[in-house]
Amino acid sequence: MRTSVYKGEKQAARHSTERWQWFVLLLLSMMSSLTFAHPGQLDDNGGHYDGQSYHCHMPGCEEPDSFMRTGPDSFFFDPESRDKFFNSVDWDYDLDFDGDCQVTRHEILVVTSRSEVRFTNPRNCEVRTGEWFDEYTGETFTVAAQIDLDHVIPLRYAHNQGGDAWPPEKKIAFANDPANLVLTERSELRKKGDRGPSRYLPREEYRCDYARQWLAIAEKYELRLANQDRNRITVLLRDCGVD
Repeated sequence: MRTSVYKGEKQAARHSTERWQWFVLLLLSMMSSLTFAHPGQLDDNGGHYDGQSYHCHMPGCEEPDSFMRTGPDSFFFDPESRDKFFNSVDWDYDLDFDGDCQVTRHEILVVTSRSEVRFTNPRNCEVRTGEWFDEYTGETFTVAAQIDLDHVIPLRYAHNQGGDAWPPEKKIAFANDPANLVLTERSELRKKGDRGPSRYLPREEYRCDYARQWLAIAEKYELRLANQDRNRITVLLRDCGVD
């Protein structure tokens, strides 16, 4: 069920702030103990990353420049040329870090719901209902199946902008970082896709926060943003009164 949100509801109290902080700490602590298996899924190029190397398995497979770069991309370089080397296996966020049967999506659903959640089974693995405010659209949702996780900075975008050369643990940390995760309506998720701020922005009331999130996440992971996106963020923050 979907209902419109009245002005000012954005400031409504979040459910269990302490549990959210606990989840963040738990996630970060579990990163160091993860082991990364040899990936079995091939990318569109016919190969895959394996740690700090890349292996080709199909005819016509090309080697990426991931581990040959010595500096930032030139102004004329097209980052989307790296698109064929993107592999969702490297950026997996369908993970259960604490062994409670809840993957990242359902952990986020639990800690961000503004009402008590109900689950689909007695083990409490998958959330069925609750109450979630969609920052992108300004709508409230009560059925978990209507919303999904969005990465503020999309995974494919990060890959193309230099994340392709990150070690496996950094890719997984980025994909599961709560600071980079927002619950939104599935149709809005499709609308955004892998676009940066120069090609997609949420509702006007959330744009200042959205721009700040992009900048903070990029700085945290030392990710170089596309010029058009950095310029758009600069304009947004200036209009928001941020130097």
